[in-house]
Amino acid sequence: MFKFQCPYFFILIPVIIYLFFRKQKKVGITIPSLKNVKSHSVSSKKYLIGKYLIFLSSILMTVALARPQMVSKESKVKRNGVDIVVSLDLSLSMLQEDFKPNRLEKSKEMLEKFIQKRPNDRLGLVVFGGDAYTKIPLTFDNEMVKETVEKITIDDITSNKRTAIGMGLGVSLNRLKNSNAKSKIIILMTDGENNAGSLSPEEATKLAKEMGIKIYTVGIGAREIKVPTLFGKRTLKNTELDENLLRNIAQETKGKYFRASDEKEFNKIFDEINKLEKSKIEAREFYSKEEYYIPILKGALILLALGLFFEFLLFIRLP
Repeated sequence: MFKFQCPYFFILIPVIIYLFFRKQKKVGITIPSLKNVKSHSVSSKKYLIGKYLIFLSSILMTVALARPQMVSKESKVKRNGVDIVVSLDLSLSMLQEDFKPNRLEKSKEMLEKFIQKRPNDRLGLVVFGGDAYTKIPLTFDNEMVKETVEKITIDDITSNKRTAIGMGLGVSLNRLKNSNAKSKIIILMTDGENNAGSLSPEEATKLAKEMGIKIYTVGIGAREIKVPTLFGKRTLKNTELDENLLRNIAQETKGKYFRASDEKEFNKIFDEINKLEKSKIEAREFYSKEEYYIPILKGALILLALGLFFEFLLFIRLP
């Protein structure tokens, strides 16, 4: 918002206009022999240059006194959010097409929506297969997290034929161990059972409990899957997902277990997590000002100097 800090100085402008353009009575004797120097009289155009430059300088000085400034309203936000690490399974089974187009792409779609709803939280991303590593450490740059999630593929883990749930949790815990956030959580997303890794899920759960970190577990996969055979497709019960393990992990750490067996359930999961883990935001408004009087004053002084030069030094004025 543009404003003048001291607008009452503008009352000087009519006074300046009056002083510069009032008509003064001329006193003198007309001498015919001065006809050849009429072009150099006080009323000639070249003498008006200095007068108008001084006039403009006076107007600009008045504007400068009025203190023109741009005032912007800003909010200082104190973030007291949640530190969240998503631990995502990238084993080959995540390419199963019981979700459209497959489990991994559906998981990514849900994650992106969740990220958009957490602008005041720090987010991190860990991926795991037979081993685990940090894809993104905790950051407030949620747009970057979202872009990274979009590009994730199964090939991001070389050991994607195995599932190390304990390792996925362990690396996530390592990301959160130095966090000062009041609320720290891990969202574990997997469609299988632990069959690899040097750290067991039970040990990782115990560590999380000691550190006060909640773990929300998301079991991915339809309850029944279609398996191709020589005679078409056969429907089998999905026994790959270790629901008991995921349920125990969540229960021990005061988190919650969710089963994503269809798209409708998957859509609700992150909405519920979003409601359970609220961020606390404190905002304080303040105003910043950008002053413009200094460049205006400089311009006025330059015009004044030029005006005085034209008025008193360049031309010889005849009375």
